[in-house]
Amino acid sequence: MAKIRRRKWKNKDGSESFCWFFDFTTKSGQRIRESGFKTKADAEMHMAKAISSPTGCTYSKEAKNLTLVEACTFYIELHAELHCKKSTCASYKGYLNNHIKPFFDNCKVKDVNKIQVEQFVKAKKDEGLSAQTINHTLTLLKAVFQKMIDDEIISNNPLSRVKKLRVIHKKFDVLDSTEVETLLNTAKEHCPDLYALIFTAIFTGMRQGELFALRWDRIDWANKKILIDSNYTKYHLTTPKSNKSRIVEMSEGLVQALQEWKASCPANNYNLVFPNKEGNYLDPNNLNKRAFKSLMKTAKIKSIRFHDLRHTYASLLIARNISVKYIQSQMGHSSIQMTMDIYGHILPEVTIRGVNALDSILKQNGTKLAQNDVISP
Repeated sequence: MAKIRRRKWKNKDGSESFCWFFDFTTKSGQRIRESGFKTKADAEMHMAKAISSPTGCTYSKEAKNLTLVEACTFYIELHAELHCKKSTCASYKGYLNNHIKPFFDNCKVKDVNKIQVEQFVKAKKDEGLSAQTINHTLTLLKAVFQKMIDDEIISNNPLSRVKKLRVIHKKFDVLDSTEVETLLNTAKEHCPDLYALIFTAIFTGMRQGELFALRWDRIDWANKKILIDSNYTKYHLTTPKSNKSRIVEMSEGLVQALQEWKASCPANNYNLVFPNKEGNYLDPNNLNKRAFKSLMKTAKIKSIRFHDLRHTYASLLIARNISVKYIQSQMGHSSIQMTMDIYGHILPEVTIRGVNALDSILKQNGTKLAQNDVISP
């Protein structure tokens, strides 16, 4: 049954806005839903066109000869480069040139359908492309079609019902407390320029790019806090992930390490806490492939990535029964579910300790539960 309704919502400033939308199901069972129409008449007109189309989709003259590759290129140049981070645009160009273009080639926008997209997903999976990269590519394609809908070039998004692949987070290596101590002692003795950087990474869980972009004026010594509002990635200064700043807390040991480092930190025009010897931003490739790997060999501990210091921070907190909510806020995860997804395989150990803690209460009190005793949730 076809429906046309008005949707109303409140804006941040308290004002109200509304638009019209239509919703119907084609004979093949595909649900078509479009919104954003200013008047009911506009919604009725577009719904009539969509219903009369065999696929439930209508195309303007501009879309009839437009290829998918051209549509993606227009989206990146005219939208993404205006509204997205440079790193995001660089990723989009990579998805387009390496995956979308070779598969879809000269395919017209009007010829792209759900089955073809699912064939694309299967082909990329068979090539060994990661589920995460495939999903990111689908996100770009869906955004391209949605933008064309907004521009009234097409009326249906073939990716609206394409399911993304399940992403299984790879297990990562972390350092235990003994290895952390060994690494820090080795850095202090053999590579003092890296000591404060590694100390901060382990004791705050900051991302590598956030560490590279950290400035001295973002450190609140009195309250032992660090404001994270910048990220240096792919050789560009940008905002942190999710475009959200956050505040992390410092331990007494970290405060002391940073204060000692400040006295010998190379002078630089950016006021960076961790600049290179020339006073510029650190190069992640040089740090990871040369200095950090060499340091781990000298310390004679297992080889991990620099990013695994962030995971080490989380694992050390989890081992000490620190709440997942606190860990989420410190690490800047967009949701507590993300924290659970990444570190869920560590949490069962904490759960077992929690259950055993209940048994210890009974043992301490010399109490035994009868068969009919019930513990209410």
